[in-house]
Amino acid sequence: MSALIRPALIAGLLTLSISPLRAADTDQPACTAPDRPLRPVVATHTQPPYPQMSVMTSEQGTTIVTVSIGADGVPTKVAVFTSSGSVRLDEAAVAHIRDNWRWNAPIIGCKPTASETRVSVNWDLKNMAANAFQPPSVFMDARDYPPDALKRREQGNVTMTVMITAQGQVFPVVVRSSGFPELDQKSVEVIKGWHFSPAVLEGRPMMTAIFLVSVWKIDGQPK
Repeated sequence: MSALIRPALIAGLLTLSISPLRAADTDQPACTAPDRPLRPVVATHTQPPYPQMSVMTSEQGTTIVTVSIGADGVPTKVAVFTSSGSVRLDEAAVAHIRDNWRWNAPIIGCKPTASETRVSVNWDLKNMAANAFQPPSVFMDARDYPPDALKRREQGNVTMTVMITAQGQVFPVVVRSSGFPELDQKSVEVIKGWHFSPAVLEGRPMMTAIFLVSVWKIDGQPK
């Protein structure tokens, strides 16, 4: 055999010696794990922060959002399905869900799979005032106690949002009642008479809002 055809034969032998690996040759068992539904990573499903301007203007409502979720559990698209009635609240819900909420993607045929779900965000000023933080408390003067409420020995705390305009006008709004209408009404009346200096940004006064708790207590008031 001449040297000229030997490489061709060798090449042919090499080609013939290579065969594709079949699934049966791997000895790997087929996946038998059951399918799994979409599951939220609960620790990431936190309440979005309330937009400050929405607090000032007492905006509330429920935003319903459609979320497309990738196979890695991260949202790929978040869109408003039903508006809360406030564009500001809707945008805050969308941004927070997109940036923070995560899921365990569904497993179908042993593989993580993209999916879609719908969630709601409830915007409630009462819950925010009660749970988000502890606003400063002010003990109301005994001289301001409504006489009839004092006779009935009514006591309690009134949580309010106090909006202060750039001109220094004061607008208290009850967001959590004491349970006694007279105490609530008197709290608003008293705080309207207080003087607040408006917030200043870059040398200009601006509208702002604070939370405040007025405490009505018959006995043991601090000096």
